[in-house]
Amino acid sequence: MDLQAIIYVLIDSLAIGLPYSLLALGIFISYRTLDFADLSAEGSFTLGGAVAISAIVMGVNPLIATILSFVSGFLAGMFTGILHTKLKIPKLLSGIITMTGLYSINMVIMGIAKNSPYSNVIYVEDNKTLFDFLNIFEKNYFNTILISLIIVIAVLIIIYWFFGTEIGMSIRATGMNGNMARAQGINTTTMIISGLAISNALIATGGALFSQAELKADINMGIGALVIGLSSIIIGESVFGKRTFKNWIISVALGSIAYYLIIAIAIQLGFPHYLKKLLYAVLITIVLAIPLIKKLKNKTKGEKENVSN
Repeated sequence: MDLQAIIYVLIDSLAIGLPYSLLALGIFISYRTLDFADLSAEGSFTLGGAVAISAIVMGVNPLIATILSFVSGFLAGMFTGILHTKLKIPKLLSGIITMTGLYSINMVIMGIAKNSPYSNVIYVEDNKTLFDFLNIFEKNYFNTILISLIIVIAVLIIIYWFFGTEIGMSIRATGMNGNMARAQGINTTTMIISGLAISNALIATGGALFSQAELKADINMGIGALVIGLSSIIIGESVFGKRTFKNWIISVALGSIAYYLIIAIAIQLGFPHYLKKLLYAVLITIVLAIPLIKKLKNKTKGEKENVSN
């Protein structure tokens, strides 16, 4: 690749990777902190985009539209948590139920903005997005990257602060050992619902930023979101480490950018764009296999040392 192609790849990775950092952080809270495999993430990501773009098209301020996306994701996460804790529906099935319901809800939301019963896609058209508020650079994608970076850094600071509070520590304790948390007087039901609500709120906000960067919301934009989020988490942990909680959440955010950097390089080198989802699947398979490869490597190294001794 020449220098121009390298710069294009880096810009593209940042422009897409930063909004997806919020997706990765949301999935981190459910998957790593709460030990809850929440499949509603794919529906919440689309929900955030649908709410944000629909609100903007209807004349709502982009900042308010993004906040509405956060709230909508929060409610979706609460619903998943209630299904699991109150109705005793298994974790996996709770997420599937929410994700399935959100598919229709998202089409209805986008349909409202287009004055029709439902819609599969909606465009920003001539309306301004959140990224139009800061015009420091001539190129729009540089403004998009800067605003996304500011938002991601702010979210990282808030997450780090929140999970150091009593409620945040209680959510982490619930994920580590629910029985022990209950023995300490923690209301694990409330903690699970709260954790999933925060998780999906971040995911929906990521969807809102991504949609505004792409200038549209699509009903299929959430397909593969869970895979992307998990890949980002594992890549971040493998490459940047997880020595402390602060280091861990920063690694997750950077993992999202690294993930899209790999995808962008592959496409730039000639990988067919229509096979991108297959590339996602192959990449996450490789990433998930890294811990096993490391374990086998260390085991082999230990056996060689024992033989030499």
